[in-house]
Amino acid sequence: MSTAAPSLPPAEGVAHPVRKIENVPGRLGPWARNAVRARVGVPWRRRLAKAALLIPRTRHWEDQFLNISDDEMLAKSMELRGRARGKADLDALLPEAFGLVSVAIQRVLGIRPFDVQLAGGAVIHFGGLCELATGEGKTVTASLPTYLNALVGKGVHVTTVNDYLAQRDAEWIGPVYQKLGLSVACLFQKMEDAARVEAYRKDVTYGTAAEFGFDFLRDRLKVRGGQSLAAPFWAPWLPGAGAAKLDPRVQRPLHFAIVDEADSIFIDEAKTPLIIANPTRLAEPDERVIYEWADRVARTMVRGEHFTFDARKEKLELTDAGRKEVRYSDPPTGKHAKAMDKTLEAVERALQAHYRFIRDQQYIITGEKKIVIIEEGTGRPMPDRHWRDGLHQAVEAKEGVPINMPSEHAAQITFQNFYRLYTKLGGMSGTLMPNFWEIRKVYRLWTTHVPTNRPPKRVVLPDQVLPTEDAKFDAVVAKTREMLVSGRPVLIGTRTVDASKKLSAKLTAGGVTHQVLNAEQTEREADIVSQAGQPGAVTVATNMAGRGTDIKLGPGVPEAGGLHVIGTERHEAERVDRQLIGRAGRQGDPGSAQFFLSLEDQLLEGLGTARYAELRELGRRGGNRNWNAYAPLFRVAQTKIERRHYRQRLDLKNHDKHRQEMLKDIGADPYVD
Repeated sequence: MSTAAPSLPPAEGVAHPVRKIENVPGRLGPWARNAVRARVGVPWRRRLAKAALLIPRTRHWEDQFLNISDDEMLAKSMELRGRARGKADLDALLPEAFGLVSVAIQRVLGIRPFDVQLAGGAVIHFGGLCELATGEGKTVTASLPTYLNALVGKGVHVTTVNDYLAQRDAEWIGPVYQKLGLSVACLFQKMEDAARVEAYRKDVTYGTAAEFGFDFLRDRLKVRGGQSLAAPFWAPWLPGAGAAKLDPRVQRPLHFAIVDEADSIFIDEAKTPLIIANPTRLAEPDERVIYEWADRVARTMVRGEHFTFDARKEKLELTDAGRKEVRYSDPPTGKHAKAMDKTLEAVERALQAHYRFIRDQQYIITGEKKIVIIEEGTGRPMPDRHWRDGLHQAVEAKEGVPINMPSEHAAQITFQNFYRLYTKLGGMSGTLMPNFWEIRKVYRLWTTHVPTNRPPKRVVLPDQVLPTEDAKFDAVVAKTREMLVSGRPVLIGTRTVDASKKLSAKLTAGGVTHQVLNAEQTEREADIVSQAGQPGAVTVATNMAGRGTDIKLGPGVPEAGGLHVIGTERHEAERVDRQLIGRAGRQGDPGSAQFFLSLEDQLLEGLGTARYAELRELGRRGGNRNWNAYAPLFRVAQTKIERRHYRQRLDLKNHDKHRQEMLKDIGADPYVD
């Protein structure tokens, strides 16, 4: 969604051309127009105009600091820190601080922040979300408000979607903070508490959103009821003791968080609460009986006769005939036997395992014979995540792997509630505007679209619709060969692991050398995607597609037309489609993208089971139809599914809100079960 923004003249001496944020003819000059827009109009435009007004002042301070020595730069940073901790207004310090960071980035990384990055940094500092197109340098943009807000000494948390991106950003931008006298750390899984305490004491802490959330829950469990152990007045005189030893928590109070890939965290992950469970154990033989029996019964049932399943609503129910079938199917007896209503629920879960959860789509099986969930938004494996209410055990029974007993929940919180605990919150992503109002309603944050530094040259071609999945993959292989002949690399996106395997087999049969990236092969993710822009490269990837990894075009590729992205299926959210398209044409590079669809695509289930079956049958019959005429149906199905997911997120938010209010009323900790 492209939206114009206020105009600013490019700063002098910029190494690369800077796109003017907007320049509408009129009597007022750019400065006056921005001053007017900062006070009137829709909120997000006001915020962008306000940020634009600060850029000339930031460039002024940048010029002042260009020729000072490193020691003088450090001294200036310490002066700013003193003023910030002396209760100076951070908004007033912004131009000076941003100018100092800009010079530090130039000296450490050899690049100069663009005007649009300065504007994006200001938007985040003022407590908003910033939509920056893919490849526009979100790590540099985030460093500006991170530095400014870290000056007060209360800690800044920079969160992202996976460990690799957190570590990469901390290592790449960390030397900039250190040059300015600030300390930096990165959180990892399985860190000792002492190391976590040290990481949280740093001025800037990088980590995944889940790690910050789980540390919060672990701290609540350590001091059940939220009662911290306050240090007595004599603590400083105790040998080897102190307040830190008496307080078991690792986190400091939640001050300011910047959320990278904010749409993934705030939207995609919103349906899945963070849960700390007690350790799991393998089920004993007599405990496995109910799950194995339910699986056997489910395999004998006929859809439409014994149960109904509405894929659009994800709702499965036994019919009267199905309930009768369960009663007369010799249910288990013994100490682990269930009451009849629980027995019926066990069979329904087994049916869901067979009809709702599909191998290599919602989960994979590892070499250790474990069920590992695939995160729908990113396509990444989630080894520490389990389905609730016996669903995970039902899938284990279906696949014949060892069954683990469901564990008791000790503490839980949703991302929606966790991030609202921060005193101040900001974030950024390339695809936020489609969920503008939901983010405003849930998080009370305005989302601002910041234009690209250079005008985009990406060409998005019309969708191509084929009758069957097999015909679609054949068309993808043909298109890939066409691109390779013209000297252009190709990135092919698939929704599922299963689809990536099928397409890989087609490419291999067609003699096309390629790389595959999916939930079964994550170790070389960044390396594979970073090479996707080299001449002759063909990369097949699920949604994970190296989000956050820069794809640089190899020699001769820009002249040939740049990277070509092929989508093999529309996703359940338009944002994910835009993320895939955004892999091409980064930072003003040439590129193109196109989706190849079929009437067998799972997305069309959003139209209803009967309509989906009708379309599949139509495609299988084939013929000389104009299949592209069915293209609008995919957007209709996508819209219906997005609305359903939106309602689910709101239901979860309201349920969690009522749960917390109830627990608070009885004096219990709302986060500890």
